[in-house]
Amino acid sequence: MQLFSHFLCFLVIWRLLFFILLPIKNKTYTEWQTGNANIAQIKSYLLIKAVITSVLSFIILITLIYFGLDLALIFKK
Repeated sequence: MQLFSHFLCFLVIWRLLFFILLPIKNKTYTEWQTGNANIAQIKSYLLIKAVITSVLSFIILITLIYFGLDLALIFKK
């Protein structure tokens, strides 16, 4: 049960951080082009953002585990 709760915490932290990092360092077209939306991105760096998010989420999860996070105790009450 503890492994599953830690995995769910990791997913929640990962998703939150990923949506925070998404708008950072996006390159968009400076001039208007036919067939593209005005906000279409040239380079979005999704792989780099996913790796950074995974590393940060893992660090945060290890920190929470070190300080005694246990979701099983919360749901037993």
